[in-house]
Amino acid sequence: MMIHLSPGVEKKLILASTILFWMALYIYVPILSPYAQFLGGSFTVIGLVVASYGFSQLVFRFPIGIWSDNKGRRKPFVISGFIFALASCIGMAFSPSAWILMIFRGLSGVAASMWVAYTVMYSGYFQDSQSTRAMSLITFCTGFAQMLSTYIGGKIADSYGWVAPFHVGTALSVLGMLTLLPVCEKTVQTQVRFSLQRLLSIASQRRLIIVSFITALSQFSMFITTYAFLPIYATDIGASKSDLGVLMFIIHLFQTISMYLAGIIVAPKIGYKLTVSLAYAVASITTFAIPYIDSLKLLFIINGTGALGRGLAYPILMGLAIQGVSKEDKATAMGFYQAVYATGMFIGPAAGGFIGDSLGLGGVFVCSGIVFAIATLMSLYMLPKRYVNETNTA
Repeated sequence: MMIHLSPGVEKKLILASTILFWMALYIYVPILSPYAQFLGGSFTVIGLVVASYGFSQLVFRFPIGIWSDNKGRRKPFVISGFIFALASCIGMAFSPSAWILMIFRGLSGVAASMWVAYTVMYSGYFQDSQSTRAMSLITFCTGFAQMLSTYIGGKIADSYGWVAPFHVGTALSVLGMLTLLPVCEKTVQTQVRFSLQRLLSIASQRRLIIVSFITALSQFSMFITTYAFLPIYATDIGASKSDLGVLMFIIHLFQTISMYLAGIIVAPKIGYKLTVSLAYAVASITTFAIPYIDSLKLLFIINGTGALGRGLAYPILMGLAIQGVSKEDKATAMGFYQAVYATGMFIGPAAGGFIGDSLGLGGVFVCSGIVFAIATLMSLYMLPKRYVNETNTA
């Protein structure tokens, strides 16, 4: 017998499953790069391990958005995300080399590609003019999950060994899938079918292109530092596995706070342009500072500050990507947006590996800071101050 839940309860279940989904994908992140190094990977190989996550999303996010819109369904894609996350965790737990680890990390990118459907499914409970508020709420849950899981993941690895976080990720995947099952999705009825003309019409929207490219630049820098080479640098100046968990906890704590405040308090007061520009200016300055730090405590402070700034931008840009887009095209627009920014998630760590082998870790952070500075200038000169059609509804 089908249990019909109220929209309020369904929204809470979606947010709860969001937390479990991202915990499953991030529980092992603090130790992933050092573990790849432990398995014999060079900086180049470590960069490719991290980059494989973004490469999968680059390939799959846009097609998933198109497929989801044409089916008028979101939930089946979200459920499949948990299945891929589970398979990825199992594969990484038993990987005998860094190269095999790279393959299964890539599979976790397939899981993360379902975030396209996830965000559109949740935004469907809100009016179009409230999309940045919706994105602030769901990205807050994302940040909370990453904050909690990365802290716990480091502790688990310290206590039970390298592969223990992967096993925990397997359990979290199952629990998250069970949490989402009671949600009864309404199929979006659409008479519009897939066509190249429709696809080009969506993908050629100026604002969508701008916010996608700016986010790609930020993901380039964030993945090159936070998820690829910052753990290596921290280890070099004396960090233990637990310290890596604490470092990631601090980053995600401040990022989560700013993501929540971005669309609800900050952007409504000072506007989109200034909010995003400020975010990336802070991120650029703090990234440039990393190679000059030899104290773990100072490394924690600097990266927490950078995360506090950086977190302001993500929900704003995500909300702008789908504002004004018709309901039946939202997943396609979101898929385009997330596929474009996934290029940064892929190219950043891959390029960072070569930069690290050629110029050392210091060169990695300098290049990353420059890219954040470019994102700052683009935001300042190309983003709208505010959404110009607050009365438009989805």
